[in-house]
Amino acid sequence: MRLLTVVLLCVSLMGVAVHPRAQHADRIFVNGKIWTADKSRPIAEALAISGDKILAVGSSKEIFDLRDSDTSVLDLKGRFVVPGFQDSHVHFPGPPINTVRLAGLETLDAFQTTLAAFAKSHPNLKWITGGGWGYSAFPRQAPNKKYIDAVISDRPVYVSERDGHMGLANSKALEVAGITRDTPDPPNGHIMKDERGEPTGELKEAAQSLLRRHMPRATDQEVYETLLHHMAEAAADGLTSVQNASWSPADQPVYLRALAEGALKLRFRFATPMLPGEGLSPREHKLKAPLTPADLKYYKELRDTFQGPLIKFGAIKGMLDGTVDGRTAAMSDPYVGGGTGIPFWDQDDLNKTVALYDKEGFQVLLHAIGDKAINMALNAFEYAATTNGTSGRRHRVEHGEVPSPADLPRFKQLGVIASTQALFANPDETTLKNYAVLLGPERASRANAFKLYDDAGAVQAFGSDWGVFDFAPLKGIYCAVNRTTAEGTPKDGWYPQNRISVEAALRHYTIDGAYANFDEDIRGTLAPGKLADLVVLSQDLLKIEPSEILKTKVLLTVMGGRDSYRDNDLR
Repeated sequence: MRLLTVVLLCVSLMGVAVHPRAQHADRIFVNGKIWTADKSRPIAEALAISGDKILAVGSSKEIFDLRDSDTSVLDLKGRFVVPGFQDSHVHFPGPPINTVRLAGLETLDAFQTTLAAFAKSHPNLKWITGGGWGYSAFPRQAPNKKYIDAVISDRPVYVSERDGHMGLANSKALEVAGITRDTPDPPNGHIMKDERGEPTGELKEAAQSLLRRHMPRATDQEVYETLLHHMAEAAADGLTSVQNASWSPADQPVYLRALAEGALKLRFRFATPMLPGEGLSPREHKLKAPLTPADLKYYKELRDTFQGPLIKFGAIKGMLDGTVDGRTAAMSDPYVGGGTGIPFWDQDDLNKTVALYDKEGFQVLLHAIGDKAINMALNAFEYAATTNGTSGRRHRVEHGEVPSPADLPRFKQLGVIASTQALFANPDETTLKNYAVLLGPERASRANAFKLYDDAGAVQAFGSDWGVFDFAPLKGIYCAVNRTTAEGTPKDGWYPQNRISVEAALRHYTIDGAYANFDEDIRGTLAPGKLADLVVLSQDLLKIEPSEILKTKVLLTVMGGRDSYRDNDLR
């Protein structure tokens, strides 16, 4: 009852009414090129906004006729406008502000120098935390605590690998956590040990919880400031909506406060954990526990109470395997070097759990990276539909990095959405020297191959797996279209047969993302009556050379008719 009272108060504060004069335009955008994602009118010159919705889309003359003395006019001067970007897989509220960023560092020297500089500039932090490193930063792609000990030995350090499924601790952190040669692996986790049986400092999957539970917990105020900071970053990248793939009751007051204070710069849809404790915020540090009737009742209460447009529930997130880089993604055949990964479920238990949620009307999102895990996810979705006689749930495979050719047609047949990460097609050093090597050439040739999903007729929604990776939809579009690094390597692209068109990438970041959230009737296209979520870009992505995409700037982001980001270059 207390939850519902707080919720109803917040909901009463969040509404933005459509302007009572139905044909009055509060804002108009003219003289541009507008890619609407609306098949009935894919390109327009201008649009008008009334309140939080789009009033009209058409020619500049048609839109000018809707203005009056109170209308704000923006001359686009030929600039390119698209629907607001959706990131279909993020982990808000995200890393605390005072954490070290290690993304893109591809040498040990860069890794150590960055860590040491951060520690020196933050002498009062009890723990040094952060993440983003890749395996290519370490000799023989073998992370070890000694590389951190050499630069920070007096304070505990724990930094996550770039996908968050592994992390590296120094000796001090292992000591604080009590992790020794005698510490057994937890279920679905692995403590890496050397030939003498000593922990190397690398913790995989659920083993991370053994250490994280000893890390200082952020206060609600610290998390709130983190949320505001990262929402501003997301808006600057053109994002207006996100699917949060993790959720914790500990963070709920933070979102309710932002909602009540009118501070939300994004539309959030949250996925609650399939099993309590699975995929929670680092603030809770729990291993998964059995689902109880009380848990299911609570999830239904959240779904039925929060219906949007700013906060929405109704999805369930489960974890089926780990990652390729850590050799924990579940594969049908062994990795180069051995092992087939860690499947977190057996098929029978997965089928029954997915069917339970499916029967209750939930959409289920399953993290599945290896071909075995993807197959298990599809089997479970098929079982649920057959058992319950249901359809239209739009269940999702999250990541779906290495599908088997035999399973690709099943996405369309079962109505399952491929929720993929465009930035994962970036062939950086870790991808080429670790990821692709572990898979071998044949599997690597169909890894993060977004064209395979498109050709199979699947609905594909792009996301970033933000929390360690960048949001950066423009970078994602660049990677999906070019399959090269920002420097243009390899010259011909990483398995260039898997490139997709700019327009396909735009759809995956807009209308397909809205569809994946059951929001295609209210957003995802620029059409009359839709929510006024849009982005103004400095270049026409459909006209420029694909290699020039990264030179494009986000000039303006509008969510619900209001600016959430505005660049100084917009005049």
